[in-house]
Order: sequence, then structure tokens, then C-alpha cells
Amino acid sequence: QLYRVERQARDGIPEKGEPQADCIRRFRQQHSIPVLNALKGWLDDMAPKVLPDSKLGDAVSYTRNQWDYLTRYTEDGRMPIDNNLLERDIRVFATGRKCWLF
Repeated sequence: QLYRVERQARDGIPEKGEPQADCIRRFRQQHSIPVLNALKGWLDDMAPKVLPDSKLGDAVSYTRNQWDYLTRYTEDGRMPIDNNLLERDIRVFATGRKCWLF
């Protein structure tokens, strides 16, 4: 759902005189924040119910610990929702590093 909101934010037309980044930020504030707040509420409800050493417990605790970083993109319209482009660009070097040793 967050990626759907992001696509709509990118396709949105800014108001007259408004930069595109401000338009995206405003759209994220209106539509992404409620989704993220619902996710945060679910994580807070699930945290005491799951075993901390289980896979779900690890995922819940990791997400709760990284919450500030997860939601930071809503504060700036220039920031992407994820870093997939960067990860894809450095994959060549990361996978080739071992091969280059030989």
C-alpha cells in the first residue's frame, strides 16, 4: 500500500509555484503516515505476544528498533521510499569482490 501511495505522489501535479518535492512530502504526510501509524500499532500489539527468538519476533523487534529510519522518507519529498537503486548499482562490486581475490 505504501508503494501505491508513493506512485500516486510521484504522479501528482504540484500546485502553482510549489516544488515537486513539497508536493510529494505533502502527499506522503496525508496518505503514508496513517498507514505507517497502523503498522506501528500492530507491531506494538504483537511485540509482547511473540517469542523474541522466533523469526517473527526478530522481524517485529528489528522493525520497531529501526522505526525512525523507516519513516524518515515521509519528512522529505526528495528522499526515495527505499534504496533499491543504490543496492542494484553496488551489487556488481559486492558479488565480484570475492571473485577478484582469485
